[in-house]
Amino acid sequence: MTSPPPPRRKLWLDWQRGLAVLFMIEVHVLDAWIVPGGRTGHETLYDAFMFLGGLAAPGFLYMAGLSQALSDEAQARKGGEPAARRKAAIGRGLWLLGIAYLFRIFTFVAGGAWGPGWGLPYLFGVDVISVAGFGLTLSVKLGAWHPRRPRLAFWGGLALVMVSFLWRGAWRWDGWHDVLKVDVLNVIAAGMILSAWLAIGRPRPLGIALTAGAALLFVFATPWVGVALGWRDQPWFLHQLSLHPLGKLLDVPAAYLYGLVPRSQFKLFNWVAFLLAGAAVAPLVTGRSRPFLVLGSAAAIYGAGLVVDPFVTMPVSDPAFWWLNSPSWFLSRLALCVGLTGLLQLLPDLLEKPLGWLTSLGRQSLVGYMVSVQLTYGGISRMLGLEHALTMPMLLASMAIMVLVTLVACRAWAWWLAWERERLAGAAAMGSEAAAG
Repeated sequence: MTSPPPPRRKLWLDWQRGLAVLFMIEVHVLDAWIVPGGRTGHETLYDAFMFLGGLAAPGFLYMAGLSQALSDEAQARKGGEPAARRKAAIGRGLWLLGIAYLFRIFTFVAGGAWGPGWGLPYLFGVDVISVAGFGLTLSVKLGAWHPRRPRLAFWGGLALVMVSFLWRGAWRWDGWHDVLKVDVLNVIAAGMILSAWLAIGRPRPLGIALTAGAALLFVFATPWVGVALGWRDQPWFLHQLSLHPLGKLLDVPAAYLYGLVPRSQFKLFNWVAFLLAGAAVAPLVTGRSRPFLVLGSAAAIYGAGLVVDPFVTMPVSDPAFWWLNSPSWFLSRLALCVGLTGLLQLLPDLLEKPLGWLTSLGRQSLVGYMVSVQLTYGGISRMLGLEHALTMPMLLASMAIMVLVTLVACRAWAWWLAWERERLAGAAAMGSEAAAG
């Protein structure tokens, strides 16, 4: 008796993540490179780009929750134990949280790559700890050493490098506090951990109820949390944080809950609700595609936002406060994310090859995020004189170039991962043969 073929990969899942990468690239380029006054005469185009760019972060969060839930469904079909699935999902969230901080550290270091006495030359400074760290990492990656726990050896080597880096005084550099700033990766990681604890390995109705209930709790509590913690974003408090490094460290938990730039780029209230909502709607897209059911759900969510808006009393009447914290703002953006899922499900699989580039961006969306942030806001941008220096027509060409560069990086990373899997598989086979001999 032949086993049934494995389920076909959901192409719309990669396409929607790829669109989030595109929206992110265009808003990063627009924000970082447009010349002062550059929107004059191009207001409609500028507003359209800003609107699309505003869908990037909700899309990433929503897709993270959706993907986590779909992945757990696949593991459940294979007979995975609930507790083991939940533990693995929490582990992936912790891994992403570590990646988020490593990326912030790299951004911090690379931002001063050519500065005298600091930056990348400082990172590669020679002492016993850094040599040991680089030695551990490189010996594993080059296949010269095959420890029983290669990942521990690899990341342990990098940790030693960072210990050396900080021990030699990097914590005294200006701007180190940016490493602690809460960004979208931090919120995604924290949301994955919370969603895993609430829903992974639990009966489907209970998981839906818990994630949807938690999402609504975050959404409707956000205005009041914003009022309660908003004083921490006032200039006088930010000045105190700049003077006391320990105070900045102690402020991190509050910045995760609610904070504005420069303390937080994103925060749990209300951004994590997008991820929880994605996990809650996952049953709609499990199995065969049901685009019209998904589109109907999106319309219902949007309608709910219109209905509840007049009945929600905001504690602050400032329009900017409404834009950041209103439940109806959240519901309208969530409706757009769910509606985009339904629209993409309508596309035929015949588009798999023509949209292969979008699939690549979607499958390696984490790499796309890192490349976009580094190239638009990092030291290369400053070195090339691109910061706030381009007119709108030039920006359009720059966006296209950035998409191409990001695509090349994503495909190069995918190629390297495939090569690495083959290398490790070959090393494991050789080890088995040697043990058998």
